Amino acid sequence: MHKWFSKRTIQLVNRPPPSQPEDFSDLFVLVLKCFRQFGLSTVQVTAVKGQSKFVTSRGLVVLVAFVLVVTWAALVGSFFLQYNTAMITGIANHIQFITNVVALTATLVVPMFKCDELNEMLVDFCVIDDELSYFNVKLPHWQHKSSFMRCYVVHLLFLILTASFDGYVMLIMSKETPLWLWFFHLLPFALYSLAFMNAYTMIRWVKIRIQHVNVLIEQYQKFPLFDEVGRSKFKLTSVVMMNGVEDSSINNRILMIVSRTIDLATRLESYNGLLFLFGYLALFCVTTIQVYYCYLHVFIGIPGQGFSVYSFVLSLVIIVGNLVAILSIPYICEQVGNESKKLLSYLSKLSMRYGQSVQSSVWFPNLISSVKFSALGFFNINYNMLSSFFAALITYLIIFIQFNSIVTNDEKTGQATRSGNSNIRLTEF
Repeated sequence: MHKWFSKRTIQLVNRPPPSQPEDFSDLFVLVLKCFRQFGLSTVQVTAVKGQSKFVTSRGLVVLVAFVLVVTWAALVGSFFLQYNTAMITGIANHIQFITNVVALTATLVVPMFKCDELNEMLVDFCVIDDELSYFNVKLPHWQHKSSFMRCYVVHLLFLILTASFDGYVMLIMSKETPLWLWFFHLLPFALYSLAFMNAYTMIRWVKIRIQHVNVLIEQYQKFPLFDEVGRSKFKLTSVVMMNGVEDSSINNRILMIVSRTIDLATRLESYNGLLFLFGYLALFCVTTIQVYYCYLHVFIGIPGQGFSVYSFVLSLVIIVGNLVAILSIPYICEQVGNESKKLLSYLSKLSMRYGQSVQSSVWFPNLISSVKFSALGFFNINYNMLSSFFAALITYLIIFIQFNSIVTNDEKTGQATRSGNSNIRLTEF
């Protein structure tokens, strides 16, 4: 053993080879299967040399394509139905239906062509876990599985209860909405909200791995070996000797983890880019119009003209559901950004403390600064997006109210269709 290694150091550095980590691919496949039954993934799982591999299922592709064709046919057919609606309300309902169908199309079409990216994401996750296992970092996949299943079940229960209540208000109380039209207004949000949950789950996995890297570097920053070796002799790029065998440097292993994390973030951004773009567009339109309907219920609503407590409660439930979808993705993306900044800070302090040259550490900030998510580059998914979102919501809400104030009383009366959370309900204004 080298003379620089103290007894205390030997306990931490000269550790036995890490045990085989729990296979992450089982968790990845489980999550994929949970969303595949809703058409959010058109792949089937095969085993190649003991490893899970995804291949495109032609049967699922045909089924998803059929659902999209029928949904677009329902959208076109809705323009030929006769409604006794106010002009503003009719336009708002058509805008909601159009944006929801476009979001549904983006949600279902993209996975048809992203089978290879799913395989690459699984490989990246497994490589990161293998590199972390070198440092005896074991991820509790069983805890992640139980956490996911709880969220998944709660999400499905919320969708079922919301759909049941919406169906009661629309189909039983009003008795004027065709069943097929109600169903195709309901379908888009149910599916792209599940796609949002899928994206949230995978981005959360990336955040967890960056957190483990941060903890690892923080421990090495306090490691006694550094002070015992001396600043002039130990570099982050130095080769570590274990049991007389030259092992890969800490720097190279951290580089592998960080670079794979960047690859994951890039692939997740590419995989979910269209979903984020058109999903947030649909959520913005639906939420704005639902807030407008709540305004009408509170300030203009007359019980005898179709305004009821049930319709008002349903609008509030839709707004709450939309807000959860709106806030969840920026929250987890912001968490990834914060962990990335923390990682950059730790690495900078470590390199300055032990005399790391600027040239040898310049790749760290370049890599870490790119850990972010966007809607195909149109806007970044973070808290800054929310301020713009709510500012635009208030602006368009004021426009709706102004238009409502200038229409004649005859135009305000009659049946008005309220579509929200991809639902439609007949009320009277």
